Amino acid sequence: MGERISPWIPSCNGSIRVELDGQRTTSDSGALLLREALDNSGVIDALEDHLVDRRDPQRVRHSLASQL
Repeated sequence: MGERISPWIPSCNGSIRVELDGQRTTSDSGALLLREALDNSGVIDALEDHLVDRRDPQRVRHSLASQL
């Protein structure tokens, strides 16, 4: 039998509930964990301070940081 860990709800999307079960867990949930780590670490904010956006500002819908 696999180890069961209590459910986890990522702060980036409260409608998602991740339940880990050693026998049925896939690596797909790792993307959510990575997103959570990036949001909490401030890496995206630090990158945004150093990125240069050469796109036409009138045509931009999504910031570079939101795309990261």
